[in-house]
Amino acid sequence: MSQQGNKCPVNATRFKLAFFYNDDSKDGMCSKCHPCKLGIFDAVKILEAIQAGKGEQKHIAQLRRIATDVKDGGMCKKGKDHADVLTAFLNANITDLDRHINGVCTYHECKQLVRYEINPSLCTMCDKCRMVCKDIAIEGQKVVSGKTGFTPYRIRQRRCTHCGECIKVCPEGAVIIVDKDRQVEVREPIRTLVCTCDLRSKATGGVAACAIHETISADEALAGRK
Repeated sequence: MSQQGNKCPVNATRFKLAFFYNDDSKDGMCSKCHPCKLGIFDAVKILEAIQAGKGEQKHIAQLRRIATDVKDGGMCKKGKDHADVLTAFLNANITDLDRHINGVCTYHECKQLVRYEINPSLCTMCDKCRMVCKDIAIEGQKVVSGKTGFTPYRIRQRRCTHCGECIKVCPEGAVIIVDKDRQVEVREPIRTLVCTCDLRSKATGGVAACAIHETISADEALAGRK
């Protein structure tokens, strides 16, 4: 995607910094001073991590520090100008940056923060989306006149690369882009103890039973039968 096509400020800023870092022409980075070379590189990597859904609140402070270090330590105007680009982005688009850190790209440009889905109420099973999908990520069978049992198409998220070709060819606008829920930490399931002792066969005397009834008396066992 060209820089002119970037509406997302996070994506646009990363594009500008990465282009400056990798540009071999006289307009690109000269790589002679370390604050500029290392700072711009780190800024690009941080923005890439944020766009990949791995952003953290500490990244905002790190980007601000990088902008200051490149501005103060850079030896040429080009490096200082790109430090100003980063500073301007942080001052004007802090809300968008915070949304990205929380896993939401308002402009649906950051591929790792969105997913493509097919609206089943709009899908007519015309098969056009599946035919153009180079990643074989769309499943479904074209509807045949006079036959029933066909179900709407669906997208296999692990295969989808968000190329957008399916959106272009769908005549019904059934392919939509939605925010991807940020993955949360896997928590241990709540375990509930279940009584496994047989009260009827162990109703006499105090016996070791299960984790709940470590030792029960005959009266308690009989009471459990009622």
